[in-house]
Amino acid sequence: MALSWISVNANDGSPIADLPGLLVGGALKRTIGRAEMQTATLPLGPSQLPTHGPNRGAIFRRAPKNWRQATRKKAVFLVALDEDSVPVWGGMVTERVTTHKSGVELSLATAEDYFQDRYVGDETFYTYPQNDLVKYLVEKYAATNGIPIRVQLLPGPNPVRGRAYLDRDDKTLGSVLEELSGVQGGPEWTVGWEWVTTDRLGLVLYVGARIGAAAPADLYPAARFYLPGSVQDAKLVDSYKRGEGANDVMATSSGSGDARPQSTRHTNAGDLRPRVEFRWSPSSSITNQDTLEDHAARALAGMKDGTVALAIVATRSKAPRLGTVWDMGDDVGFDLTGPAWPDGLTGTARVLGIEITPTTVVPILDVTGIEGTE
Repeated sequence: MALSWISVNANDGSPIADLPGLLVGGALKRTIGRAEMQTATLPLGPSQLPTHGPNRGAIFRRAPKNWRQATRKKAVFLVALDEDSVPVWGGMVTERVTTHKSGVELSLATAEDYFQDRYVGDETFYTYPQNDLVKYLVEKYAATNGIPIRVQLLPGPNPVRGRAYLDRDDKTLGSVLEELSGVQGGPEWTVGWEWVTTDRLGLVLYVGARIGAAAPADLYPAARFYLPGSVQDAKLVDSYKRGEGANDVMATSSGSGDARPQSTRHTNAGDLRPRVEFRWSPSSSITNQDTLEDHAARALAGMKDGTVALAIVATRSKAPRLGTVWDMGDDVGFDLTGPAWPDGLTGTARVLGIEITPTTVVPILDVTGIEGTE
């Protein structure tokens, strides 16, 4: 169940080199609407056998002769393929350090990070469907003279939005997408990989009211994880840290002098906790009051109970197949029995993040409100 690596051109997705010797620094992470980073090392010396760490026991060969081209910063993506050559993760090289002992040390960032390298010009939208708005912006400001990415609109609600952007405001595409996703009922989006042809890879941005599929009514979801079974370990994190939990929320924007656009205070009146406030600016230059109110409402909905996340570490060879049976945003089932949950912890929850190693796959589930998690 080992992963293999390939370097592809960041402009068109064409292969540059296989990288059988690449060693990654840990799990490969994916999260809805957010970039993830990773480190990797490409040894340049003779074949070695790592004795510890995530690559323990891996056998790898020398770097290819064109390793400089294959690791050129901001010019290539390094893509991980599963045993069936399905792309499961990709990161653009952002930094390369060549050393005598280690070889080539690389910093990688998923494609979402590239959206911070592109700026949105003068654009005005009065009543424009929000998913189509994301499609327009990504095609114009990421795909044009940029990375090989297409946009896939997902079925479901597609409410209209009004937005105005000015080139002089220096807003990146990433910040614009983040702001749109941050309003009540805003679009969700995530980036994946696909084979465009038999010898060329490409990126896909999926956008819709929801990424992934909900479990059918009165039926189990397609993917279920069991302990004992395919699950090796599970970790439940219940947090109300600053920025993760609040019961009094206000959204603000930039203004001039004493005048500052801001939402009303959105509160969780029934909460038994003392007041915990959170104020932030979802974007500069927001002047529409309704937009600020939408941001505050969305933030309170996500923060009023804090976060409760369940990370399930499953053996890849035994677990439901990622990319076939389940994927980002889907509902999956779990049934866990162990010392921490002697009476069992069961339920259905949504996948908000994924971590992949050569031997394991880890769905990160939002289990807020599920019995036994608080």
